[in-house]
Amino acid sequence: MKPISKSIVMFSGYIALGLVIIGLILCRLKKKKRERVEAPSPCKVASVDDIVDTKPSFTSTDFKTDVSKSDYSINSTESAFVPSSLVVLTSPMVSDLKFEDLLSAPAELLGRGKHGTLYRVIFENGMVLAVKRIKGWMISTDEFKHRMQRLDQAKHLNVLPALAFYCSIHEKLLVYEYQPNGSLFTLLHGKQPGRKFEWASRIKIAAKIAEALAYMHRELYVDGIPHGNLKSTNILLKNNMEPCISEYGLMVMDPQDPSSSLNGLNSMQQQTKGTSTNGFKADIYGFGVILLELLTGKLVQNDGIDLTSWVHSVVREEWTVEVFDKSIISDGASEERMLNLLQVAIKCVNQAPESRPSISQVVSMINTIKEEDDKSLVYEP
Repeated sequence: MKPISKSIVMFSGYIALGLVIIGLILCRLKKKKRERVEAPSPCKVASVDDIVDTKPSFTSTDFKTDVSKSDYSINSTESAFVPSSLVVLTSPMVSDLKFEDLLSAPAELLGRGKHGTLYRVIFENGMVLAVKRIKGWMISTDEFKHRMQRLDQAKHLNVLPALAFYCSIHEKLLVYEYQPNGSLFTLLHGKQPGRKFEWASRIKIAAKIAEALAYMHRELYVDGIPHGNLKSTNILLKNNMEPCISEYGLMVMDPQDPSSSLNGLNSMQQQTKGTSTNGFKADIYGFGVILLELLTGKLVQNDGIDLTSWVHSVVREEWTVEVFDKSIISDGASEERMLNLLQVAIKCVNQAPESRPSISQVVSMINTIKEEDDKSLVYEP
């Protein structure tokens, strides 16, 4: 082969090799660009499928939480709100709060469940609020406003009041003071090494919840507004660790929709809770379940085992002492008074709503137990 031909072949080879290398580089750059486009934004609100299930109270699907802390606003990731005004109730804490401020402030997604989403909203002045966003509640604007005004009138120290609300046909917002100490559920079932929850504190919390619930039932019975979703995740703890019932009146039961009822009730009960009377009786059931949690320290649903069914089976076998949380037994709590409170709880979770005691009867029974407990502490040597 002539030298010129060899040179042409050699240069052609170099050119081909160069083109291959350039092609590989271009492919690599294109792949990286595509990966960047497809990567999730750190400010994205997690979808229901992304949220970690913490199995908090009545069912594993009732309330799911997201632990990420992102600076997005309530309005940044979902459908825009219809322009309207925020209705501020009687609290001076948010007297200057504007709807636009609420939507634009940085928010942390605390949880998302079937009926709504919960946010922690932080303002520049340091104020921290909790905002409950409810979608799909088929209640008229006038009825919702009347309900919120009645709830604002029925004030109790151990019931968390709404500070403000927004209402449109499709969406509602409820604004509350944020409670940093968490819930009764977390206190009972959270992993907090070294934190004791003594019998005296448990009976005190039970009495406070019962008295607050009795007050709300008296005030709102004519209006037909029960709590509707009473459970340990809805019992928040104030700075002084006083219990505070949250989300009162935010659940309207549909007697034809079993999934809208309190967990722990069987299908028969779900079909009978459509009227307001049965809604109040459902609150008694929910309170009875809270008493069982306080007494046993156990989850309401755990590996397919229902707490109320388990308690009934243990009592039926006359192994009643096995029911109680070992930590309160080791603290020297009175077995007699624990048994008395257990009897109250069992009456509250009766399968037949009409056989459950009224909340005033529950208050009387619990206060009698608490008074006996207080007397025993006074006379202890």
